[in-house]
Amino acid sequence: MRSGGLASSTKFLVLALSVLYLVAAVGGLALFDFETTRDVMLWLGFLVAGAVLMVLGQLGVPRGPRSAAMVSVGAVLGGLPLFWTILVPIAVAAVITCSVALARRPAAA
Repeated sequence: MRSGGLASSTKFLVLALSVLYLVAAVGGLALFDFETTRDVMLWLGFLVAGAVLMVLGQLGVPRGPRSAAMVSVGAVLGGLPLFWTILVPIAVAAVITCSVALARRPAAA
């Protein structure tokens, strides 16, 4: 596989998962009946922080271990409130795997 193919696929996955987290944050406020303000803040905090970390790790930091760590932590953080779905844990695993694979590749000359 070309490194450009993996890099562009990873970028798409990260951005798509970030958008999914933000949509889930807003949609959850509209659809779920949270019992306390703490529950609302945890819901929003995990999803928004996960999306922000993933976007910053993908677009704001040069490719490497720091970028992979930010993307991985963001994916897991945002995936915690959505662990009960089938799609999100699979997408989180794919994003983490691709980010780590890209970070382990030597930099092109």
